[in-house]
Amino acid sequence: MNLRNRIKLIPRNHWDYGAGACITALSNLNRHHSHTANLETIFHQPPLWTNTGRTSLFAILKALELPHGAKVGVPLFCCSVVFNAIRQAGLTPCFIDSNLNDCNLSADDLRRKRSGLAALVTVHMFGSPSDLDAILETAESLPVIEDCAQSLFSTYKGKLTGLLTTASFFSFRCGKYISAGEGSAIFCQETTLKEKLEQIVATFEGWSTREMFTHTLATYAKASLYNRPWYGLIGYPVGMRLDQKLNLTAKGGFKAGKIASTHQALIEKRIPDFHSKIDLQRAHAQLLLKNLVPVNYDLPYQTEAGTSNWFQFPLRFHNQQQRDRMTGFLFDQGIDTARYLDDIVVEARSQYGYTGDCPNAERLSKTILLIPIHYSLPASDIEYIARSINQASQTI
Repeated sequence: MNLRNRIKLIPRNHWDYGAGACITALSNLNRHHSHTANLETIFHQPPLWTNTGRTSLFAILKALELPHGAKVGVPLFCCSVVFNAIRQAGLTPCFIDSNLNDCNLSADDLRRKRSGLAALVTVHMFGSPSDLDAILETAESLPVIEDCAQSLFSTYKGKLTGLLTTASFFSFRCGKYISAGEGSAIFCQETTLKEKLEQIVATFEGWSTREMFTHTLATYAKASLYNRPWYGLIGYPVGMRLDQKLNLTAKGGFKAGKIASTHQALIEKRIPDFHSKIDLQRAHAQLLLKNLVPVNYDLPYQTEAGTSNWFQFPLRFHNQQQRDRMTGFLFDQGIDTARYLDDIVVEARSQYGYTGDCPNAERLSKTILLIPIHYSLPASDIEYIARSINQASQTI
C-alpha cells in the first residue's frame, strides 16, 4: 500500500478517547464518585463498579457460590476472557454452540448440554440480543448471566439488555461504545446475590494515583492512532505490538480490582450523549444494508424481538477463502476490516479442554468479517465501503 492510501486507510475500529476525555480523566485522579445518577436513571438501580468486564463476571460467579469445578455453560464463539474469568472463579467452561444466523448462543445446543450445568453465560454478540425467551426456558432454574460488553442500550422485547436475567455486566474499555479506558458495571436482579456481590467487590484492590495517571496517558496515546492519518501510518503497522507493550488488551491473567475514579467519571460524563452516537451508528448500518448486494456472504441477522445497538456489522461468508479474499481486496481499497475470533477454537482446545462439539461456532470463527461502521465515519465512507464490497463480490 502506497503512502497516499495509508493516509486514507479507514480504521476497523474507533477509540473515542481524545484530549477532552484525557483531561476529564486526569481531573478526577483519586476523586471518589458515589454519584451514578446517569446509569441509575437508565437502569433503575445503582451499578456495582469494577475495573473490567472480566472482573465483573468473576465476581458474579464467586457470589453464586457454586461448587469448585462446577460447569458453566458459555458460547464457544465469544471472547476468551470469558473462559478465563470462569476458570479464575474455580469453575469449568462447558462450551455451547452458536446459531449461524445471529452468532448468539444456541438454545437447541443448550438443551442437549443442559444436564450438569451449574450456571450459564449468554453473550449478546455484536450488539444483537440473544433469544432470551428460548434460552431462559431451556435453562430452567439455572442462574443466567448476561455478557452485555457489546450490547449497551440494545433491547429485547422493549427491555434493556442487562435487566433480563439473574445478573449482567457491561464493559467500558476502549473499543466499546463508551471508551473510558477501562471500567465495568454490574447489575443484579436478586437482593441476596447483590449483597454478596457488594461484599466481594469491597475486597478488591483500588488503583494508585500513578497507575491511573499512566493508564490515562497510555490510553490517549493508543486512541490517537485509531484516527486518520495516524492509523494507516502508525496504528495499523505497529498497533498489535503496542497493544501488548501497554497491556491494554492482554488476555492472560487478570487482577480483580475496583474501578478507577478516572474511568468512572468519564463513563458518567458520556452517558447523556450516548444515544446520539448509537443512532448514528444504526443509521450507518441501515445504509450498508440498503446498498449491499450479498452474493457470497450473508448480511447480519436481527430477530424481531431484539433491537441491536449495531456495535459491529458482521458479514458471514460462505467459506474462509471468500472471507480472506474480501479482506485483502478491501484493504487494497483503503478499508481495514477485522476477522473475529479467528483463533478461538485453537485457544479453547489448548487451554480450556474444548473437544470439538460446536461446529457452527467453528465455522463462524473462519467466516465472519467485521466491516467498519463506527459513528466517527462520514456517510460518504459508508457508501464507499458498500460500493467496494459489491465490486469485490463479483470477483472473489
